[in-house]
Amino acid sequence: MKVLVFTNMYPTEEFPFYGSFVHDEANALRRAGHDVTVYFVNGRASKLNYLAMPFGFFRRLVAGYDIVHVHHSYCGFIATMQRRVPVVWTFHEGEISSDAAMIESDEPIKRVAYSKRFKRSVAQRVNRLIVVAGHLKEPLGREDAITLPSGLDFDRFVPMETDDAKRRLDLDPATRYILFPSSPDRVEKRYELARGAVDRLREGGIGDVDLLCLDRVPHADVPVYMNACELMLMTSAFEASPVTIREALSCNLPVLSTNVGDAKTILANVDGCCIVEPDIDDIAAELKAALGRPRRVAGRDSVEKYSLENTARAISGIYQELVHGKQ
Repeated sequence: MKVLVFTNMYPTEEFPFYGSFVHDEANALRRAGHDVTVYFVNGRASKLNYLAMPFGFFRRLVAGYDIVHVHHSYCGFIATMQRRVPVVWTFHEGEISSDAAMIESDEPIKRVAYSKRFKRSVAQRVNRLIVVAGHLKEPLGREDAITLPSGLDFDRFVPMETDDAKRRLDLDPATRYILFPSSPDRVEKRYELARGAVDRLREGGIGDVDLLCLDRVPHADVPVYMNACELMLMTSAFEASPVTIREALSCNLPVLSTNVGDAKTILANVDGCCIVEPDIDDIAAELKAALGRPRRVAGRDSVEKYSLENTARAISGIYQELVHGKQ
């Protein structure tokens, strides 16, 4: 089947981790036998690129596609300006379930991006809606949405010896690292909570710990960072379905996370992982307890159903249903 993947999230040299799940999914669909073309609009390089987006989309559409698969509300809005080719939308925008003031912006294009009304409007127009976590259905007004988290590359995210991973990254072998899975600059990730909790540990006499950030790290290198750490700490204000949690568990890395997205569900049955309150003292106490437990958890088996192959099979079934219905 000929598929046009239309996205504004995709890895670049400057942001090698951004949209890596879209990149991996496109490759998995190719392995499943689909002819996949990616149209990536790099809004991070320049917001002016969004102005050319409709022209770029319709210019590509004349090549003839069976399915358009979009990965952002901007792309969905443009794609549904036509009705000839069915549109599938995978929804990743976790801010729709948040009332956090931090998502407000003075930039007009970001006000549109964060608009819940706009997202709901686009959701009503697409032929099939995929949400990466079940709690996203209700805010979008699409109870018929299909819940399908982004897939994992189990050949890439594998356990390895912590000391070996530290050597590859030239890290201090005596330091116990806590992984912060984002750039400190992203306000919704609340780096100050993670930094404050680690500093609190050091003030309390645990001096051999430090925070290690996944800041513009190529996706291929992320497993090395995960295996070099004692645990991963997610302090986000909101998420959709944080794929980094499942990636960490695939490496058997313990995870502590605020109650965002589907984190509570994913971590519920993995001993050594837990949900934390967005409070420095609470996080510091949970970190101290976690550092006293075994370095690794039995996480890999708990997430094996989220493989890229399973995701590609499920998406292929959605494509087949839409094209068959069209015919």
